[in-house]
Amino acid sequence: MRMTQKFWLLILVLFVAGNAYAKKGDKVPGYIIDNDGEKIEGTVQIGSITDNEVKVQFYHPGASKKKIYKPNQLQGYGFETEEIDEIGRKSKRWVHFEKQKVDYPPKPFGPTTVFMEKEEEGELTLYCYYIEVRNNPKKPYKYHYYVKDNDGNFSKVTRDKFGKDARSIFKDYTALSKRIGSKKFEYRNLDRMVRDYNYWTVAKHDANEYKVAMKNY
Repeated sequence: MRMTQKFWLLILVLFVAGNAYAKKGDKVPGYIIDNDGEKIEGTVQIGSITDNEVKVQFYHPGASKKKIYKPNQLQGYGFETEEIDEIGRKSKRWVHFEKQKVDYPPKPFGPTTVFMEKEEEGELTLYCYYIEVRNNPKKPYKYHYYVKDNDGNFSKVTRDKFGKDARSIFKDYTALSKRIGSKKFEYRNLDRMVRDYNYWTVAKHDANEYKVAMKNY
């Protein structure tokens, strides 16, 4: 998984440890994209993991009061955040969200049209979606992956059908598809696999040779 665990779970853990640089309530550079496709730059106030999926708190340039947008009002949004990488260095990256329709709300009785975090983009685009688990304080969130191809086909990749789904998704890249289900090629590693698949579609190396793509933060 990205940075050894999904991004928002890492932010949650680091926040508790006092080492996170992007946390709930912070105001950071960001943007929104309205339903006409116009990108407006401003400031985003970060919410909780699932708050960020159901709304964006946005300050337009020069405005002192924030405006709250729901997923039906925008195509998406994003913001810049600081993190600590695997070896303890500070780094910055942009987090991008896109409006999508899901089968289950992130919060009880919440909407099923949500902002979904976009983790990888290329021949395949990978999204990660979080749901609150209120009866499990030790694991307050669970996540699901969704994949969209260049034809616009958007589908959920489930844990129970991961092997079948992943082999179908990566069938053209033999070196990857034959590794599905082995160590480091499990559900939690799907972000890296999509990144490596996208790299293969660009590099055009031998489909029987596995190569790891570099991370782009």
